[in-house]
Amino acid sequence: MKSGFVTFIGRPNVGKSSLINALVGEKVSIVSPKPQTTRDRIMGILNEPNAQIIFVDTPGVHTPKTKLGEYMIKSVKKATDDVDVLVYVFDASKNISDEDLVKVLSFTEHERSVVWVLNKIDLVSKEDLIILLKTIRPFASKIKDIVPCSCKRKLNIDTLKQLLIDLLPEGEPYFFDNEISDKPISYMICEIIREKALLLLDDEIPHGLGVVMQIYEKQDNRTYIKCDIICEKNSHKKIIIGYGGSMIRKIGQLARHNIEKLIDDKVYLDLYVKVREDWRNNVNYIKDVGYSDK
Repeated sequence: MKSGFVTFIGRPNVGKSSLINALVGEKVSIVSPKPQTTRDRIMGILNEPNAQIIFVDTPGVHTPKTKLGEYMIKSVKKATDDVDVLVYVFDASKNISDEDLVKVLSFTEHERSVVWVLNKIDLVSKEDLIILLKTIRPFASKIKDIVPCSCKRKLNIDTLKQLLIDLLPEGEPYFFDNEISDKPISYMICEIIREKALLLLDDEIPHGLGVVMQIYEKQDNRTYIKCDIICEKNSHKKIIIGYGGSMIRKIGQLARHNIEKLIDDKVYLDLYVKVREDWRNNVNYIKDVGYSDK
């Protein structure tokens, strides 16, 4: 039996969460085209007959501009401590700069296995991929392997999974067989709601969005859930609600479908929008929204 922790890191929007979801076979991290969708360390647990892999999803590596951004970068650093395998994810459809290579090579200085993943290979030609591999391979002398992948087309996902299992140490499982994440249901529900808002709203709003659960209780033959969507401006609140409540209804409809699948029950979802100016720079508000060092 093998078991261990595998942390995925990389720039924002390179597809770390999508890769972990594909490897686990369940949705443990929300995904959207918007950068910095992932804000916290999230563990996804894969149980195989001969192995248990605890995948650690992390926020994208970026230069923080708010207290929330600082928290996100701190969570990345914590997630790279004491792990068995570190996977650095690149977007194969974008140029890999010297800065990228210098940053990723700094992680090879520790005693652990390092794997590079070139994600989104479905967006590049075979010829360009070969050129990219030839360009970065001279820098990869200290790493275990380079794996080109595509979540969209499920290319090399099983190859990556087997490589990671091979690199894990022998040991007993850390989690029960039926567990797929370390996060509580309340956290995952709030993240689902935020994901749907990210997909539906304008680009300038998502970075200032948070979701706080107020009520989660069983009522008759369904589960009642009340959540507040937090934004930073009154103008944003109007957009989130939409004309006659049209946008908030769309967000709720999309989220409710995923939440019902998650908890295996009918759901009545009640959403409200509240303004908390500059909440991303307020430590107390950040904790209220669910991001805490504890």
